[in-house]
Amino acid sequence: MTQTADPPLEGRTSSAHAIGRIAWCAFNDATTNSLGELGASFQQLDGAVGTSSATGLLLRTCHRVEWYEAEPAMVATAPLSIRLSRRITGHDAAASRLTQIAAGTMSLILGEQLVFQQVHAAFDRLPTDHPLRPAGAEVLLLADQARRRFGLRARLDYRDLARTLLGVSTAQSSNLVVVGGGMLAQAVAHELGDDRRVFLLTRNPQKLRRLLRTGSAGTTVLRITDLPDTVRDSGFDLVLATSGLTPQYRDHITRLVDATGRRLVVDLCATPVLHERPNYQHLHHPAVTDLIEDGNRPTIEAARAASSWIENHYGGCS
Repeated sequence: MTQTADPPLEGRTSSAHAIGRIAWCAFNDATTNSLGELGASFQQLDGAVGTSSATGLLLRTCHRVEWYEAEPAMVATAPLSIRLSRRITGHDAAASRLTQIAAGTMSLILGEQLVFQQVHAAFDRLPTDHPLRPAGAEVLLLADQARRRFGLRARLDYRDLARTLLGVSTAQSSNLVVVGGGMLAQAVAHELGDDRRVFLLTRNPQKLRRLLRTGSAGTTVLRITDLPDTVRDSGFDLVLATSGLTPQYRDHITRLVDATGRRLVVDLCATPVLHERPNYQHLHHPAVTDLIEDGNRPTIEAARAASSWIENHYGGCS
């Protein structure tokens, strides 16, 4: 697998697509960009239009933005508002990377569950006749096989991480406020809903209420500005699991963080929403990274074996 700095692509001229084949992918992740740059990229993407494509797939997770283009590629760059730093060419190399992402071998938390769902959701958003639909079926099948074959499952998943970091505060506060409307926010609310009253705050509560899974029936979904004063006054812990941190949205979150009744803050966003607050721990805080490293240790060999198996399936791409 060769990675280069986004050169012009010499695409083929055929008008018929090789169904299920990937021509190239380009990406920004924690190996190509700083956390601050990634955060800025996410903010730009949230305000952008035109990220859908008849031939391409956008994948965005907590620590990456990736574009996959179907064969034969007629354009050299992804139709995004940001520049993607690295490119991989060819179906086998690109599909190998995407399969490893879906399997969780390239995640901060090895073997985590949400990334598989995120890749699945990215392909689900494609039209039924999209040329990359078959590639999605191939990638997800292999990723699932790799996870099962090598027992690749996080010992400390993101939702477990939130529970662990908040554990010392459970006796102090029965209220949990989660900011976000995506898979991570929903998973945290679902995981901790049996222990606490959960308030899930988002910019679009109507949409989230429709999407919220059955197991989270006890969660109250509100607009980010509508948390009741009774909750603020009685005390609450706060989990940040959101994206698209526009200045106005960040101001709303800042008011929650600085509220008198706020106790612990666990920030699971790609980049820290705020800095230098008491009882505030971000995903990359030294205490949290140590916890993740300890959790990863039993999974390292399984992740390596799964990654090697996937690469061998695609002809030894690495």
